[in-house]
Amino acid sequence: MKRKEVNNTFEKLGFPSGMTYGHRSSLRKECSRFLRFAYLVDFISLESLAGIYKSSIEEMIARFQYLDTYADEKLPEIMQMDFNDANGNGQAQRGYEPLFYLNVNLNDSKPIPEEEIVKVPIDEFILPPRGKSKEEDFDLLCHLEIEQVKPEGEEEEEDDAEPVDVPIIQLYKKTLPSAHKFWIKLEPDAEDFNNQIMSDFQFGLEKIQCFTRWSKHGDLKLYADVLEEWDDIVGDKWEEPETLTLSPLTWIVDTPTFRNK
Repeated sequence: MKRKEVNNTFEKLGFPSGMTYGHRSSLRKECSRFLRFAYLVDFISLESLAGIYKSSIEEMIARFQYLDTYADEKLPEIMQMDFNDANGNGQAQRGYEPLFYLNVNLNDSKPIPEEEIVKVPIDEFILPPRGKSKEEDFDLLCHLEIEQVKPEGEEEEEDDAEPVDVPIIQLYKKTLPSAHKFWIKLEPDAEDFNNQIMSDFQFGLEKIQCFTRWSKHGDLKLYADVLEEWDDIVGDKWEEPETLTLSPLTWIVDTPTFRNK
């Protein structure tokens, strides 16, 4: 009965049933090589898919890190830039679309802690020719002095008095380097942004599963049925898996990028 079943399998592949043992042995050898080739194709495909996914994720993370560093260094310049869509400054470069849209909302009603205010020393405001100050150096809160109105008699006494050396008082300007942390609210916020990034990573992993799996594919089962128990076969039983798409998850799950996501 078994010989007849094997012969029927040979016939399904288009070979005559009355082949000699040597012919059947050679045919089983070629079928074994063909099945190993199917595994090789899947191996190369998985390696390529994993490489594409990892390089894409690493490039995206590196871009985020660069933008984060650039924003810290160029924040004053960025805050003064004109992003009016009419002049094109706020538009993406040709060939690129923004990955995310971010809304920046101003909320200056939030109180600022006293320890966040930094005092920076500044010079007196003296215009040329007596000094070297410029108009833009004038600080209303530091350089403007308010004198109380004195009675007429006291003003005459001061005019007749001998000049007195006035001590030099160091002026300080109050600054708030971290104002954006208190008064600017981003939508989405950091948590929503991270969740969206993770969702996009998972979405990309699903979309990249577009290659057909040929190892243990149903169309190749006839070639596996030809083999005998003592023949060389890759894997265990040739049973078609639940899904016939290749997933590179097992290739990237142990990478540092995936573990630290």
